[in-house]
Amino acid sequence: MRFQRKGSFLVLAGLCVLFIGVSRLTLATYSRDIFMTGEAPPIPVPDVKYSPKLATLKVEERLTYEVAVPEEKLQKGEVEPNDLDLIEVQDKESINFHQIECFHYRQVTQRQTRNTEAIVCTRTRQGTEYWLTNKTRFVEWDPWSDWTAISRKGIVKKD
Repeated sequence: MRFQRKGSFLVLAGLCVLFIGVSRLTLATYSRDIFMTGEAPPIPVPDVKYSPKLATLKVEERLTYEVAVPEEKLQKGEVEPNDLDLIEVQDKESINFHQIECFHYRQVTQRQTRNTEAIVCTRTRQGTEYWLTNKTRFVEWDPWSDWTAISRKGIVKKD
């Protein structure tokens, strides 16, 4: 029995040495092609049966929403760009809504529109905006709706 175990071990060790030698030979041949000549070996290009002609479209993207700002700032003309941001709640557990008083909350609708000369796409999402007494505000968003697309007139669809 001991002789059979040693024999199988020697066969396994021989196969490992053979595999390592073949893989190093293949690797050395490939690396020699790249590093000695400075060029990679040519890669065959697949036969392309269908190749569409491509055109570019200019896309105009717009986000529309309402945001609450303090009335004094609005009357004095002191509204700043950071007053227009809706900061999304990232970690809901870091805000304990039961220990911090919320003095204002309301529903917010955000609309995203993408315009091109061929199509107009729109999607919306609902959220709740919270103003907390520690002078921070957050919005908690629902998922986006599916895109609705309207094709522009004058575009002829070819079959």
